[in-house]
Formats: sequence, structure tokens, C-alpha cells
Amino acid sequence: MRNRVAKISLCVLLGLSLAACERAKGVVSGQGGYAYEGYVFKGKLQRDSDDRANFSVTVRGASRGVQGALEAGRIAANRYCIAQYGNSDITWTGQSPDSDPETVELLDGGTLAMNGRCKTW
Repeated sequence: MRNRVAKISLCVLLGLSLAACERAKGVVSGQGGYAYEGYVFKGKLQRDSDDRANFSVTVRGASRGVQGALEAGRIAANRYCIAQYGNSDITWTGQSPDSDPETVELLDGGTLAMNGRCKTW
């Protein structure tokens, strides 16, 4: 009886460990978004179909914290440019992650939109 309880406990512990690893994987890989002042912001990047160096990035819920949304947009853009061109050099058009948060304009619904271009080789 004691052996059976030990085996069941071990299986439960193993299952919980695997679940925790899966959750940590999402946090480490950045799939959970960028956390800033208690809010999580996720940048969504759309590349131009004609020229993949050009892209637009949006972050929903930016009205909760513009600075956090700007950084989430920067992170999404950096990941894209590094994956495509091996560097994070970006030329922004219009507002950028370095813009003053008080001057940033949001779309309807509090969505942040930025446009940029990865610097190619």
C-alpha cells in the first residue's frame, strides 16, 4: 500500500513539474508578452508583402500604459529584424519606441501602431 501511494505521489509530482516547465518556456521565450507596471503587452507584427524589410507593429491595450506598449512594440520589431536580417537596426517612420509617451497617438480602442524598416545587410 505504501509503495502504491509513493508511486502515485511521484506521478503527480512529475506531472506538475512538466506543467511548470511548459509555463516557464512561454515566459522565457517571450510568448507571454512584455510585462510593465502590472500589465502584459503583446506586440503583433505585420510585414509588408512586397518588401519584407518594411513592417508595422501594433499593440492592443496601449492606453493602460503607453511606455509598456512602446517597449512591447520595440521587442516585437527587434525579434523580427534579428530573425530576418541578423540585427536589430530599425529605422522608424512616424512615432517610435523612443517617442515621448505623452505625445504618442493611439488608434481607436487604445491600440498603438508604429511603422518601421529593418536595416538590411
